[in-house]
Amino acid sequence: MNKSFNDNFKGSLLTGFIDKSLDSDALYQPELLVNRKIPRKKVLTTIIKELESCESFFISVAFVTTSGVAALINTFKKLEGKSVKGKILVSQYLNFTQPEALKRLLQFPNIELKIITKENSHSKGYIFKHSEYYNLVIGSSNLTSSALSTNKEWNIKVSARNSSSLVDKVIKEFQDDFEIGEIVNETYIEKYEEIYKKQFLVYKKSEEELFKELNIEITPNSMQIEALENLKNVRKENNKALIISATGTGKTYLAAFDAKAFNPKKTLICCTPIKHC
Repeated sequence: MNKSFNDNFKGSLLTGFIDKSLDSDALYQPELLVNRKIPRKKVLTTIIKELESCESFFISVAFVTTSGVAALINTFKKLEGKSVKGKILVSQYLNFTQPEALKRLLQFPNIELKIITKENSHSKGYIFKHSEYYNLVIGSSNLTSSALSTNKEWNIKVSARNSSSLVDKVIKEFQDDFEIGEIVNETYIEKYEEIYKKQFLVYKKSEEELFKELNIEITPNSMQIEALENLKNVRKENNKALIISATGTGKTYLAAFDAKAFNPKKTLICCTPIKHC
C-alpha cells in the first residue's frame, strides 16, 4: 500500500469533510457538481475528464437521449480507440429513453449496454475506476445534454479507495442492477421503438385534445403582427427576409403564422435538436 498516496488521500478527505482551511490535494477532495453560467460550470466537463482518465467506467441512469450521447460521442470514440471498457445501464421508466440514443451507444464494442424494463429505476450514478481509487458522481443528472450542461442539477463527486466499504457497496448495487437488466441489441431496439412511437402519439393526441377542450386560440402578439406585415410587404416585392429576434419573443410561432398566411406548396423547417431534462 502506497503510504504517500494514503496520506494525500486522507488529507483531501479531511479538507472536504472536516475542515476546509486544511491544505490538501484538490484531486481527491469531494466536490459539488452543478451547471452554472457565471462562473461557467458544467457537469459534462467533469464527466468527460473522468472518462478520458479512467481505467474503466460504469454508468447507471434513468434516461438517455440522443443529445446526451452526442455530447459524449467523441469521448466514447477515444475510449474505444484505447480499449477502455465500460458498462451503461439505462431504464425504460416512462419510456423516456430515446431509441436513437441506444442505437448510437450500441456502435461501441467496448461498451456493454443494458436496460431495466421491469422496475421503476431512477438512479443517476457515474462510476470511474482509477488504479488505486474510484471517483463516484452521484446525484440528479441523467445522460442528457441539458442535464449535463444547462439544467439546475446537484451531483456529488467523491473519491474512495478500491478497498473502501463505499466502493464495495456502490459496485455491488450496480452489478445487481446490471445483472437483471435486459441486453440492448438491434432486436430490442426495434421492439422498444414501436413502444416509444405509440407513447409519443398518445402524448401528442392528449395535447391536441387539451387545446380543443380549453378552446385555446393562438393569436400573434404585437411583435409578430408587425413582423408579419413587414414579411408580407417584402414578399410582394419578390425579396427575401431574415427574422432576428431575442430568445422568447416568439420566432417559432411567427414562422408558423407566416407559413399559414402565405400558404405555400412546400415549407422547409430547420430545428435545433430536441433537448430533454
